[in-house]
Amino acid sequence: MRNKTNSIRLFGLCILLATTIVGCAPSKEEQESVESRLQRMAETAELGTVEYTVKKIVKCNDKQKYTVGDRKILFQSTAYLKAGVKLDNFSADNVKIDGENVTVTLPHAELLSFNMPAGETKTVFEDYGFFRSRFTAAEQNEILQLGEKDIREDVPNLGILQDAEKNAKDVFTAMLTQMGFKNVNIKFEEE
Repeated sequence: MRNKTNSIRLFGLCILLATTIVGCAPSKEEQESVESRLQRMAETAELGTVEYTVKKIVKCNDKQKYTVGDRKILFQSTAYLKAGVKLDNFSADNVKIDGENVTVTLPHAELLSFNMPAGETKTVFEDYGFFRSRFTAAEQNEILQLGEKDIREDVPNLGILQDAEKNAKDVFTAMLTQMGFKNVNIKFEEE
């Protein structure tokens, strides 16, 4: 009697498991729902997936031939960089559904915002010769703009774009897996 009860339980468990597996496969309506969900996500225009805080030391040594003495200044500044993928050109063409398989093609990650607040920039050191004047506010601003330019040029070397793509891939994979897809392939556009 015990074996018969275990067989019935095992049979019931198999039926429940089969129903669950079949129930997880996205139907045609669910596939359309996937496309509409992704389209709604695209309407956000940007998917910021990573933010970096960069500390930068900016220095200037102003020594010129036509002046007597030199002047130096050193700033410590903080920049906040946000990267992710822009979804403004995302469309149904970017999504390919084949039963339980889905492939989504995303644009490559890019820098979405750059903020170097003046309140988080401080002068660490300033020195000027007897015959030289202090750096004016305009000159200080120009020096800080050079520091900002240097950070922007270094973005490809920081790893922020690679992290943004990895995180975007994780977000889409988790969302599509939750929708019932078994095989999720997230790739990025060819350049």
